[in-house]
Amino acid sequence: MDGGSDWRTAFKRFAAGAAGGGIDSLFTMPFDTMKTQMQLNREMGASVFRCGRQILVTDGIPGFYKGYVPFAIMAMGKASVRWGTFGVFCKAVDGLGFDRTKNKMFWTATCGTGAGVCEALCWTAPNERLKVLRQVSAGMGIRTVPYHEIFAKHGVGGLWVGATPTALRSASNAAIRFSIAGHVKGVFRWLSGTPEKDALPFYANFLAGGTGGAISVVMNNPVDVVKSKMQSGQTSGLVSTFRTIYAEQGLIGFGAGITARVPQIFLSQAIQFMVIEKLMAG
Repeated sequence: MDGGSDWRTAFKRFAAGAAGGGIDSLFTMPFDTMKTQMQLNREMGASVFRCGRQILVTDGIPGFYKGYVPFAIMAMGKASVRWGTFGVFCKAVDGLGFDRTKNKMFWTATCGTGAGVCEALCWTAPNERLKVLRQVSAGMGIRTVPYHEIFAKHGVGGLWVGATPTALRSASNAAIRFSIAGHVKGVFRWLSGTPEKDALPFYANFLAGGTGGAISVVMNNPVDVVKSKMQSGQTSGLVSTFRTIYAEQGLIGFGAGITARVPQIFLSQAIQFMVIEKLMAG
């Protein structure tokens, strides 16, 4: 999608992103909890069904929503900041005199990368840290650490543990999703037989958004595993965490949680793209 031509469009992107992120969090939190547990606990990582069953038996439905408050705040904020700053970066590039239409994929990926980094450092990293510290108890039969104890132990600065892999994940997510969105939609436009001048049918738009999200997951899951390990406190340091995962599990360790993360992000991006497209068109 192209950047806005004015600041009103940029603000509209912020609002639309917040709405999309808030709606998707209700449906995707259970997948995120399973993904995190599969990345942190090897005994729960063999199967998404086994992981889900253990959480359900141990904690019931509420177990899938441990850490929901920061997750929902994160989902609304990161979608809002990502979509909003993407428009701001596109406007800034236009203002500098560059013609984005001459190399659309490059500029879309560049603006998407900038948007992803801003989203991660300003919003996502601290909320992810809170979420993960709450999720570690899901299905484990252990006490969930209250928020006040987390703040007392780690302080405000401690919420940015794992900020580097979070930024790497968010930057690659945004760059990939924004740059391939048009191509993926073009494929579904062809498959659905929709003329260029007409809006895509609901199902085609839904599938296009989800497909873009799933592709990004496959490409950056290793850094997501590293992020979870660092934010849970199991490891520290970006390079040392990569080494620890490889030493303990080999390359397969970097694929942990992908069977839960693919449907999570597919659904998340499908919902966000649908909501945002609708609101931006209004």
